[in-house]
Amino acid sequence: MVSKKKDVQKKGKENDVDQEKSSVQSEDNEDDQIIIAEAAYYIAEKRGFAPDHEMDDWLEAEKEVAGKTAKA
Repeated sequence: MVSKKKDVQKKGKENDVDQEKSSVQSEDNEDDQIIIAEAAYYIAEKRGFAPDHEMDDWLEAEKEVAGKTAKA
């Protein structure tokens, strides 16, 4: 019976760690989204904000941001 209680406590601690990691990843993802959005804005600005290129701008911004973070 004591063993099961320790297992439950251990799993509870593991879940807390998993939730903390998830929270940190979520915050990092939000930061990445902001950085990508800003980069996409400047890409769109360079081409005069012509319509119908929003997805291309976003994907190009993702590449730029990924390249910068990979070098860091």
